[in-house]
Amino acid sequence: MANYLEEAGFEIVQPVNGDKYDIVGADSQILTIKVGEGEKVQTEPGTMMMMSPGIKPSITCEQACGRCVGGEPCFNVIYTAEKPGFIGLTPNFMGKVIPVDLGMIQNNKLLSKDGAYMAGLGEAKPNFDLDCNPATACCGGQGCVRQSVEGTGVAFLAAGGHILKKTLADGESVLIDPAGLMAWEEQVDLSIKFAGCCNACCSGESMFQTKMTGPGTVYLQTMGIEKFKNVLANYAIQKRGGNGYRSGAPAAHEEMDR
Repeated sequence: MANYLEEAGFEIVQPVNGDKYDIVGADSQILTIKVGEGEKVQTEPGTMMMMSPGIKPSITCEQACGRCVGGEPCFNVIYTAEKPGFIGLTPNFMGKVIPVDLGMIQNNKLLSKDGAYMAGLGEAKPNFDLDCNPATACCGGQGCVRQSVEGTGVAFLAAGGHILKKTLADGESVLIDPAGLMAWEEQVDLSIKFAGCCNACCSGESMFQTKMTGPGTVYLQTMGIEKFKNVLANYAIQKRGGNGYRSGAPAAHEEMDR
């Protein structure tokens, strides 16, 4: 049977093991990083699941403004190993962990969905990037301020659902639903394509589609946190009736729903 994703140039991103880290699990994955004496791991708050004795946490407010406008908390946590050990991290939602070696990409910079950054090993830190094009800023689904991750270390991003990766040739394009775009290399051109008012009103899709043109690599996610929140919100709206819940539902069910 033909694999149409592969024929279209897409690759399903699978859990991988690096020289200093392991990623395991199907969903809600666990990232375990091996740290030597004096080595540091920077993470967003709330991701630490476990760690060996001798690893000391501290708070950094370096580049706090850049983190905040890029969708991250103003403070990050730095874990420093006073002796060799390990630290286990998980995303702050039911997601997968995507490692990106920034030293292997052009300009050592990756642009991403707001809040995608989870942790960094070595010189890999979150920042922000400005989109000064009014059309893409307003209609491209990523806003005028996007998150960037920069440096020469390994950045770990959090994403939901299945993760696809496509390396675009020079001039090659792909159309993406704005909610499906997770990250892309800086040299990839982001533009928009008008999909029509009827498409926005009746198809459940956006009025504009995001057009990515190579060269460079883009990462897609099937169930990002924004889409997941919309699913939950729609479910809650459907369950609520005129008095707050479905009409005719027994009182016991109402208490359970609450």
